[in-house]
Amino acid sequence: MRARKEVRGPGSLWRGLSALVGVAGALAVVPGAAAAAPSPGCTASGNPRPNQTEYTCYIAPVTVAGYEVKQGIAFDVPKPPVDGHITHFETDVVDQDGTPIPINRLMLHHIVFTNLNRGDLTCSGLGFTGFDGSPVAGGYAPERFAGAGEERAKLSLPPGYGYELNGAGPDDHTWALVYMLMNHRAQADTAYVQYKLTVDTSAALTPVRPYWLDIKNCRADPIYNVRGPSWRQKHRARRTGKPLIDRRNRDFVMQEDGYIVAGGGHVHGGARKLTITKPGCDNLEVARSTPTWGRASHPFYNVRPVLHEPGPIGMSAFNTPTGIPVREGQKLRLNSIYDNRQPHVRVMGIYVFFVAEDEPGGVAPATCGGAPPDTIYGPGTNLAGRTSPVPFEIPLTGLDEDGNAITIKGPPGRFRRLRSGATVRVGDRFFSRPNVKLRRGARLEYLFSGQELHNLTLANGPLGIGSPNFDANRGFVQRFRRPGVYRFFCGLHPVQMHQRVVVRKRNRRR
Repeated sequence: MRARKEVRGPGSLWRGLSALVGVAGALAVVPGAAAAAPSPGCTASGNPRPNQTEYTCYIAPVTVAGYEVKQGIAFDVPKPPVDGHITHFETDVVDQDGTPIPINRLMLHHIVFTNLNRGDLTCSGLGFTGFDGSPVAGGYAPERFAGAGEERAKLSLPPGYGYELNGAGPDDHTWALVYMLMNHRAQADTAYVQYKLTVDTSAALTPVRPYWLDIKNCRADPIYNVRGPSWRQKHRARRTGKPLIDRRNRDFVMQEDGYIVAGGGHVHGGARKLTITKPGCDNLEVARSTPTWGRASHPFYNVRPVLHEPGPIGMSAFNTPTGIPVREGQKLRLNSIYDNRQPHVRVMGIYVFFVAEDEPGGVAPATCGGAPPDTIYGPGTNLAGRTSPVPFEIPLTGLDEDGNAITIKGPPGRFRRLRSGATVRVGDRFFSRPNVKLRRGARLEYLFSGQELHNLTLANGPLGIGSPNFDANRGFVQRFRRPGVYRFFCGLHPVQMHQRVVVRKRNRRR
């Protein structure tokens, strides 16, 4: 077996992530004012087993403007000042006293922790893009090693394995993180990102490396759109009885011989499941991650205003002390499977697993080996909830004269008929053509001319549409082939920026 190449380049990475912050503008972490707030850093909070210490850590507080969505990056993320291996990792957003913040105030939509001193194994050589979709300077991608979404995924490795932590000495690792927070109240709100981890300092643990598999890989905002069914797809489903499914996949190449010992996934509203298969072995399924959806009474379905489609309350994860065998150069395929009965916008399909490298001189792992008998799934499989995606229509939300969020049919103003190829300017807090009528098949060119990042996101309508985040006079073109009423908002400023597009069923003859 060839020695695995280490991808290192913290200097270029610092420059690259600094460029990310530059394009994010005001999205950076801002200091809070509360005198009694927890200080950034890590504090030992328990010793569950010999050689193990639990730590509770905080970054500087994050402030989010009223009714807005904030993407940001934090540098110099605190970590325990010890050398060892992380065996457990979880995160949440809390008040200054450590109390978890309910989602009717702030929602942690997702967060990703990165190790700046190690290159990401699935992004090496591919480059990395920032929140605005532009390439990061230097093209260097840090190793993504932990994350969570609305479902609050937790990393728990099986006994005997750990993710290497260099928290002291000359080989000290530097961490950063990327986050997205949603404010469900009119007033600005401040949160503290709290993360808890267990570090084992014994020398007997086997180190693991993360493989971050993502349908839209190597992006700070790795979203894609489920379009929703066409008339032909609906007709075929009624005739055959087969479900309407959106299936995407992406292949990744293993960098070493080894064994996958743990893994789990992240999805958004409308997902059915994620699977990992071996294309060279008759597409053998070796792992999966399935969502659990909240019941109708769950806060995810009752928080107001509605800023996005509710995600799952849990995702199943697995661990196996024996491990799933993989070979250097072998392809693994991530399959992201969503319901397609209706559009789902700005979704994700992410699966992270951890690989223990095979020891030199041992028996080579079986190329087509599957999950061993000691594979255990949990905890997302035993939550009280629903097992199938829940149909949900996102309403368009605006502000009344007192600044409170209310459901609206569309933005104020009269409709204007536009020809195909017309330009809609997207500025800071407005669409220049808020109410538009089009012929079927017409296209609009959206010119993002604001100083801040904005996007075009479908609230409800016939076709799933979600643009990247843009600014600096960059453009996005959308052709409207499906008739109906499209209600759009900016996904970063969802109660302030709206557009309604009506597409006629038939084009009138002259």
